[in-house]
Amino acid sequence: MSRKKRLMESIRMIKADLWSIRYVILVLAVYFFLAWNFFYSSCPFVMVTGLPCPGCGLSRAGFCLLRGEFADAWYLNPFIYGIAFLAAAFVIRRYVLQKEVRSLQKWLILLLAGMLVFYIYRMIRYFPGEPPMSYYPGNLLNRIYQALGRIM
Repeated sequence: MSRKKRLMESIRMIKADLWSIRYVILVLAVYFFLAWNFFYSSCPFVMVTGLPCPGCGLSRAGFCLLRGEFADAWYLNPFIYGIAFLAAAFVIRRYVLQKEVRSLQKWLILLLAGMLVFYIYRMIRYFPGEPPMSYYPGNLLNRIYQALGRIM
């Protein structure tokens, strides 16, 4: 296949993939708009429980990575590098090489398992401490508990 045909096919695949998840993109866009403008966090786990989630620090680490602040990205959540690698591998396999991407699932599962183990380690070692391992007292469960305490 010529380069031009391959490029056109890649563009077609990207458009088709984006179209197939258009509602997910819309819901996420609305969610993040509301979270960033009206709430103290964009993480539903933090908003409900006040506790950091296993992915805590990933958004900030991703922005650090994009700005070239590699040490800060590592400090916030070192798994951002695995996520970036898997995202790059996905894009290359799906759109450049036009091969299957199911083989990346095992790496994703391994990455998620590692994140869970790392989360448990950080909760034992650092919670409650500096961000991202902080407790947020304005969470929903705490507010419900306080409201019930006033009623009873």
